Amino acid sequence: HLDGGNGLVDHICAEEGVYDKAIAAIKVAKARGFRVTTNTTFFDGVTVEEAEKFLDHLSPLGIDGMTVASAFQYPDAPTQDRFFGRRRTQEFFKQLLSKNKDGRWNFSHSPFYLEFLEGKRDYSCTPWGNPCYSVLGWQKPCYLLDEGYEQSFEALMECTDWENYGHLNHEKCKDCTAHCGYEATAVEDSTRGLKNMLVSARSVLM
Repeated sequence: HLDGGNGLVDHICAEEGVYDKAIAAIKVAKARGFRVTTNTTFFDGVTVEEAEKFLDHLSPLGIDGMTVASAFQYPDAPTQDRFFGRRRTQEFFKQLLSKNKDGRWNFSHSPFYLEFLEGKRDYSCTPWGNPCYSVLGWQKPCYLLDEGYEQSFEALMECTDWENYGHLNHEKCKDCTAHCGYEATAVEDSTRGLKNMLVSARSVLM
């Protein structure tokens, strides 16, 4: 999970050298034949140029896939001024992704999700699309919300009021554009009809 260059990562972790250790670990893992993917969350204050430079820095490492998103606004976050909001997210990614020519960055996203980030597609999240399990149980409804746990997958699916979530139905979700909820929606949309399947396939192959 790399959210920017060494200064930002070290600041977030409150420890010097974390970024350099992560980059070194990526190089070792790749040298030993492991598949390595990265996840990057962009916070307000990061410019498109800084994001562009950061992604360019990762690419030569042979990263097998990158995921990107804007930061989810936790209500109990110590500071509330580091989040994009929905409109700013779309403005930011429209500029950033316009620079992704000829597969410049190897994203592990469906083409439709990237278009969603740009504001070209309007989706509601699929909160059950990426269920999370830990020693505490099945987290409901998604890992970004602290809504408790169920002890079985069946209970998660049947006892969670799914219709109460999403950016139109839940205050905590109003500015969320995270791939944990929207990627599943985008993938489903990409298989909805021959036209969408062809558009999605062409985007992947080009």
